[in-house]
Amino acid sequence: MYKFGLIITSMIATIAVGAPIDKFVVWDKSPAPPPLNVATLSGGKVSLTDFSGRNIVLNFWASWCAPCLKEIPSLLELKRQLPDEKFEVLFANYGESKEQVKNTWLNIGEGAVTFIDPGGKGTKAWIDIGLPTTVILNKEHEIIYKIVGDIDWSTTEVVNIIKSIP
Repeated sequence: MYKFGLIITSMIATIAVGAPIDKFVVWDKSPAPPPLNVATLSGGKVSLTDFSGRNIVLNFWASWCAPCLKEIPSLLELKRQLPDEKFEVLFANYGESKEQVKNTWLNIGEGAVTFIDPGGKGTKAWIDIGLPTTVILNKEHEIIYKIVGDIDWSTTEVVNIIKSIP
């Protein structure tokens, strides 16, 4: 009986941990995002206003973060499933040098752009618990959801949530 209880408990825990929808935390604080002070790998400055009129999925990652690296391919798949004119999937590295980011990104970020923030000062306000952190913003660039930890962004359930954002 004890063994059966452990099996059931393990199955419930697996289902709970594996349900990506459970990680979508509705943002109940000020919807105005903090400034995003990052640059492109080529050194150009970036602002959220560069993506006016589009919903944004903004993922914060680091090359030393195994869950971050595990999650990026599913975010790239999400990007492929969303219409470009309505959505933008963006990546921002937290605190690493341009060289570190470039070496890692060339291997995992095919077809996407990542921003850099050496030292982590420009992205720290976005990350309050840990990495990976992903923030979902609507067209007015108000925060709608915050997801901490890695999820599979390519599942039908998650894609439908993202597509339902007006």
